[in-house]
Amino acid sequence: MKRDSERARSTLSPDRILNLAVSIADTEGLSAVSMRRLARELSVTPMALYWHFADKDRLIEAMAEQVVADGEFANTPSDHWDEQLRSALNALIDLLHQHPWMGRAVIERLVPLPNYLGAFEVMLDSTRQAGLGPRDGAVLAQQAVQAVVILTEYEPSTTPPTTATAAACDAERERLDALPADQFPNIRAAAEALLEPPDVKEYYRLGVDMIVGGISTIAGRG
Repeated sequence: MKRDSERARSTLSPDRILNLAVSIADTEGLSAVSMRRLARELSVTPMALYWHFADKDRLIEAMAEQVVADGEFANTPSDHWDEQLRSALNALIDLLHQHPWMGRAVIERLVPLPNYLGAFEVMLDSTRQAGLGPRDGAVLAQQAVQAVVILTEYEPSTTPPTTATAAACDAERERLDALPADQFPNIRAAAEALLEPPDVKEYYRLGVDMIVGGISTIAGRG
């Protein structure tokens, strides 16, 4: 057993640790990732992991860095700023679909590593080209990331409704239809749209358009 443990420790590398950590987070969530869990599955002591990562925060940063490396974040001078930003936001949406745990990781910290900073550089370059200064550009770029995380967390369900959920939806529709037309004309008109989940592609298109359009409006005021 001791020989097996020594062999596992000798082959331990940051990549092995990260690959396992990302796999666990993808399937079970970020809260399932712990130094003790990783050590057990890698057949090493927890202390062996600390040779590679000082603490769990550094591990999470490295996990985000590895994941962002797979994203298509490109700073292309030929693109107009809004298309560049839209492309970056859509790339982030794709990553969050593959790695849902990353949403909270990226809005709670600025990962000081090259791949992550490179992706954020594209967003800041977009706000700069839009005419915003560093301070406003940084705030809006961070808010854009936060908005995309929220969009993915609340993505409309594509699961067909059960008999129970369909009945509940019908009951809710009846309640909306019964609202006084003079007080709630717009809610009554939008009742169907409010109760039926939107097309997922349209949901993201409108969400990204809202973010980019909002930044464009703010930049235009300057």
